[in-house]
Amino acid sequence: MNARTLMMGVFGLVIGAILSILVVQYFDPDDSAKSTTRPDPLVVSPEKAAEETR
Repeated sequence: MNARTLMMGVFGLVIGAILSILVVQYFDPDDSAKSTTRPDPLVVSPEKAAEETR
């Protein structure tokens, strides 16, 4: 295995990783944001907070 083949393999792996992240964000944009943010208890009522966390 020469250096050119190794370099192309690493380059393909990096491009594949970037594309996979973009595909996941495209198909599931809202669930990732809702799962990491909590509602502010001082601003949001409990009924509204339960609806936002679904």
